[in-house]
Amino acid sequence: MRKTSQRFVTGIAAGTLLLASSQLAFAAGQAKNVILMISDGQGFNTLKATEYYKGGKAVYESFDVKYGMNTSSAGRRGNYTGQPYSPASMATSFVYAKSGATDSASAATAMFTGVKNYDNEVNYTTDNKALTTFFEKAAKAGKSIGAVSSVDWTHATPVSVFGHNIARGNYGQMAKEAIYGSNPNANNANYDAGNYNGNLKVVMAPGNPWYDNNAALRTTPNYGLIGEQKHWDDLVAGVNGWNLITTQAQFNAMMTGDTPDKVFGMPQAYDTLQYNRTGLGGLNSKKAPYADALNSGVPTLATMAKAALNVLDNNPNGFAVMIEGGAIDWANHADLTGRMIEEQTDFNDAVQAVVDYLDAGTNGNTWDNTLLIVTADHECGHLWGDGRVAGSTFFDVNGNGVFDHGVDYAHVKNNGTGNLPETWYHSTSHTNALVPLFAKGANSDLFANQVIGTEPNLKGIYNLDSNWDGKNTYIDNTGVFQVMNMAALATDISAQVSAATSSMAYNRVTRLYNGKLTITNTSAAPISGQLIVTLSNLSTGVTLTNASGMDNGAPFIKPAMSGDLAPGASITVPLTFSNPSNAKINFTTVTFKN
Repeated sequence: MRKTSQRFVTGIAAGTLLLASSQLAFAAGQAKNVILMISDGQGFNTLKATEYYKGGKAVYESFDVKYGMNTSSAGRRGNYTGQPYSPASMATSFVYAKSGATDSASAATAMFTGVKNYDNEVNYTTDNKALTTFFEKAAKAGKSIGAVSSVDWTHATPVSVFGHNIARGNYGQMAKEAIYGSNPNANNANYDAGNYNGNLKVVMAPGNPWYDNNAALRTTPNYGLIGEQKHWDDLVAGVNGWNLITTQAQFNAMMTGDTPDKVFGMPQAYDTLQYNRTGLGGLNSKKAPYADALNSGVPTLATMAKAALNVLDNNPNGFAVMIEGGAIDWANHADLTGRMIEEQTDFNDAVQAVVDYLDAGTNGNTWDNTLLIVTADHECGHLWGDGRVAGSTFFDVNGNGVFDHGVDYAHVKNNGTGNLPETWYHSTSHTNALVPLFAKGANSDLFANQVIGTEPNLKGIYNLDSNWDGKNTYIDNTGVFQVMNMAALATDISAQVSAATSSMAYNRVTRLYNGKLTITNTSAAPISGQLIVTLSNLSTGVTLTNASGMDNGAPFIKPAMSGDLAPGASITVPLTFSNPSNAKINFTTVTFKN
């Protein structure tokens, strides 16, 4: 046996960046605020069609951080088992994406909790336990939280910010969680939403029982979406500190100046701001956007976003908010390109309003302290171009050199600004195709650690431009939670631990330096959860080869753990470095807890 030759490097100045959390902790913590914006039902072709009609890209399409995202769920209780996205299947089968797709409740649960659950269930595990969302964790950490949507506030995505239920249709039960901070019903057993810590400050979305889908006053209210009349009456009376607003003038006024502490905004429309108004066409209708007059007297999503931010930024500890364009999905379910473009445009305008808010440094909130994520929960409608139209291009699935409808992926064809592009829907349901994700701001680089695969045909399938050059990797939707959690919920615990390094041994076979880092709990209390050690200010030219990922350019590593780190107990972290120039290895000590 050949003996491994080693030599030791002495005089190494070393330190660590360490985190602990109730579930998973990270070295980030730069994001005072997190803004998650979801275009429900959006796929790559939803963006493409809207871009062509408007004559320009949405502001977030220029963000440097961009990925595809897998949206699969755990499946459906008693039914199918969810399977992750397969690039090979997508490239060889047009119908592949039409089966085994997530629903909005399970998609939101994955993004908000980091846990895959069954379809149609809100923040509920496969073994019937309520989950705590990132937003609730942020509330317990002292941040204000909120939910904003263009569809009713008890719908799957907005309600998943604060609700927990085995059935997404139990509107009344989850309405109680928003209104009162608790839900005593059987489907919410063992959970008390009081852990919002009083920090659920904003709910803004339709659901107003006194108005219909044309924003017309009813003679008899419909309380179906909010559960019961008592819920409405209590909100009117200001229960739990809520200030109810309903008129467009009230939303406009809320965008600037002083605000109440808690605002519950229900515009004067029933289940959507605009989508469900009179004039819906049939499947694959070619009716142009805005062919039917928009509802008057209701705010846009951009107005509600600005109003919500103006309330939430009252908190010096920061905020976390989900803003959803919910009716893109509704339009795609109905195979209505015109209404889809209306809804996607409304969403894009809301993102622009958020970007303007951060560009202006409003109330001290900037790109340096705020993480903005723009994505979708799933694709809906299996929307493509219509390759039967002259001049269309396509991705040739069967490789025969000619377009075959329902077999090949036709690219959306541009008919010029203000003209409906050439599109064709092939489903009225969700699909398991990848969706786009864009991010900018504090700790947005953390998404690089969430990559789970590569889609080599991404640009070809969707006819993407050079903005997507080298951007063909994709993450899982649970990675959204991981990044938000890493970015926003880390706090300094340097006084609770000590760190000591061994000398570094050089292995002449591997040409790597090997050492150990010992972390000791010097406090009187146990430290719970997964520890993560980050080496900041690592010497130039030195690489931590056994790193688990990167945080703002600094490598981190997750040591194996068998439980809490008890007072006085230690954990040993192996370190392996590539150091071609044999430089002195330095890194800096900072300690965090989530």
